[in-house]
Amino acid sequence: MQPLTNNQDTIVAVSSPPGRSLRGLIRLSGDDTHDILSKLIVDPVDNVSLRTLSKVRLKSPDMPALLSVFKNPHSYTGQDTAELQVPGHPALLDRLMHQMIDAGARLAEPGEFTFRAFLAGKLDLTQAEGIAATIQATSDTQLKAAQHLLDGELGGFARELVDDLGTRLALVEAGIDFTDQEDVVPIGPGELDERLSMIEARLTELLSNSRSWSEVEALPWVVLVGAPSAGKSTLFNALLGQERAVIDAVPGTTRDVLCEPVKLKTQDGTEREWILVDIAGLDESINPDSPLDKQSQAVAREAIERADLIVRVVDGSQVQSVSPNVPNNCPTMTVLTKADLPGDAQVSCNDMLHVSAATGQNIARLRDMIGEQLGRSAVSVSAEMLTLQPRHEQSLRSATQELALARKQLAHQLDARAIEDVELIAGHLRQALNDLAALGGQLSPDDVIGRVFATFCVGK
Repeated sequence: MQPLTNNQDTIVAVSSPPGRSLRGLIRLSGDDTHDILSKLIVDPVDNVSLRTLSKVRLKSPDMPALLSVFKNPHSYTGQDTAELQVPGHPALLDRLMHQMIDAGARLAEPGEFTFRAFLAGKLDLTQAEGIAATIQATSDTQLKAAQHLLDGELGGFARELVDDLGTRLALVEAGIDFTDQEDVVPIGPGELDERLSMIEARLTELLSNSRSWSEVEALPWVVLVGAPSAGKSTLFNALLGQERAVIDAVPGTTRDVLCEPVKLKTQDGTEREWILVDIAGLDESINPDSPLDKQSQAVAREAIERADLIVRVVDGSQVQSVSPNVPNNCPTMTVLTKADLPGDAQVSCNDMLHVSAATGQNIARLRDMIGEQLGRSAVSVSAEMLTLQPRHEQSLRSATQELALARKQLAHQLDARAIEDVELIAGHLRQALNDLAALGGQLSPDDVIGRVFATFCVGK
């Protein structure tokens, strides 16, 4: 990864999302920021107020813009930094960015702005991962999980234990230097075991009270399945509480797979989240010459195969409603839609839940039933629970195992005055210390740091 080897260049990138928008943002960071800006704007850069949004005028094209200037070390990267806001037209943003490159900047690598913030001590590695997770989040659960990392909770926890364990290791290694002096004992085996026991207990507690990142990435899918015009999209909007899907009386309106997160408060007061999915109506009589129809049916079937729960949607206003076939291995519930309309099907299926998106009849009940069916597979939207990425879990478990091995060596000598096998015990403590220090990036090898920042997009 380029930024790991070169932190001296002045870098530039478009930091706003791709496409057209009301405003776009170009970010510039490095020692030459002042000189590069001077070549682009009419106004003297020294007259621009620091850390505020100031009006300036560009030289080419001749137009107004907004500029924020931050001097080192009081910036995100710890370097001289500037953010230029202009109308969010891709061609304009590209033109200005290349003007900055011609003036001496280079295009930033993915995550390079945040990497420089990491190098400047503005944040630790777990906080950098929190920034990446925030950008990539697609649900409230993922946002809250990312916020824990961004707040530095895990990094702070690791630093505290690194300081504690580092002190114990220093005392143990000091004992190696005084093995020939029986009257010098920096730390006894009983005292060391007691301290290691406390550190091990804290690690075990953190692991048991946390969840895996894969849990928040794999929210359970609830797929609405039915024939064309059964009312799936209307029900989809009603369950969401917003007009997300386009609805029409014409069969086949829905072609794509629509996915939206839904939150539900369970009976124990826990707020849980799952993904509601709307698909094209299943129709065995599609036009075989229509690639669009064939593709919409194919992606609908793929969504059904991925489902954790299928809600079979049947048009309750039709006497001969079609109930589509679904996989036998997936939990299924059936609902009759259009309960506000008269129909013999409503009478003949009294054992099923009758719902009406138009009047809201039983919509809340259906939402509760889905939550009950999903149970704990629906992911808790907890503001307190820390979520660990695979790298974090590996480091914490490895540190816990190393401490357990060290304590096993101490078990038979707790009443002794001095530590036996001191080199072996020190080796376990050193590995545990390295594992914990790697969480915040204090001792992480370059390949670990490179993998973290490679997940970023350009401009962050």
